[in-house]
Amino acid sequence: MAELSNEDANELADEILLRSEFIGAREPGFFTRTVNRVVDAIGELITRFIGTLFGGAGGGAGSAAAFGLLGVAVVVILFALWRAWSTRRADRDESADRRGARVVFDEVVDAGRLRQDLARHRLAADWRAAVIAGFRLAVVELFEARVARERPGATTGDFGRDVDRARPDLSTEYRRAAAAFERAFYSDIPIDDGDLTDVQVLVDRLDAVGAAR
Repeated sequence: MAELSNEDANELADEILLRSEFIGAREPGFFTRTVNRVVDAIGELITRFIGTLFGGAGGGAGSAAAFGLLGVAVVVILFALWRAWSTRRADRDESADRRGARVVFDEVVDAGRLRQDLARHRLAADWRAAVIAGFRLAVVELFEARVARERPGATTGDFGRDVDRARPDLSTEYRRAAAAFERAFYSDIPIDDGDLTDVQVLVDRLDAVGAAR
């Protein structure tokens, strides 16, 4: 049996930990909680209704009160269901709006927004912000090109190893862009248009990869 390298072992551990059986059970969503409450309320109201209708009240006023209570319950239940459905639809619409979102360094980003930020910061000569936006855009394009794997907690080094394996012809450009990003993001070292050029070269190469697909 071949011995696994530390790098392969770490990747295998990441994949195993992302399986569903290792993800903690989530709390029920708003819709599920509301339905459960409605079912419980229906059961309680039916019990009250039957007890009032056939209990010791002896009909008459007791029956009228029971029917009145049931009518109020129906209104409340319908309102609760409407609210639950509206919330669920809003959540679904929000999810649809974020279908293009990706996770880079545990932050949700959008390629279109990053491209706009890159252009805006370049125009303003804000080289640090432009480098950060440009490199994040490059990482998203690595995901799209299936060069790097999108996974929680990944670092520039992790993505670099993905590039080395899948597209070694991009390794030099990636290393330069990653170094510029780390200087811009993690340090107070002055950032200039040369750093942005290193990032832009990688973005241009990946744009060409995307155009060729």
